[in-house]
Amino acid sequence: MEFVKPIIVISRCLEFAKCRYNGVMISDDLVKKLKDYVEFIPVCPEVEIGLGVPRETIRLVKEDDEIRLVQPATKRDVTDEINRFSQEFLDSLEQVDGFLLKDRLS
Repeated sequence: MEFVKPIIVISRCLEFAKCRYNGVMISDDLVKKLKDYVEFIPVCPEVEIGLGVPRETIRLVKEDDEIRLVQPATKRDVTDEINRFSQEFLDSLEQVDGFLLKDRLS
């Protein structure tokens, strides 16, 4: 019997590409084990908006009662770009069963 594979959006840096700010990929044993059983949709919003690899880090900062996404070293505000990409990406998804996204701690 063949089972339908769940569709999971995943951070591209988790076992798919060296796209973190520092140019590395994160090894993840669980993702390795799931690759045969899950249809992954890898995504890296930072790369998609042209920040490149390696790149200066980005941070959420509060400015005038707004949360903005800024690259402190360059003072570049990428809030609008990341919001636009995120909306277009999410709108393009027909069906997704879940998300597996990397946080900033690992």
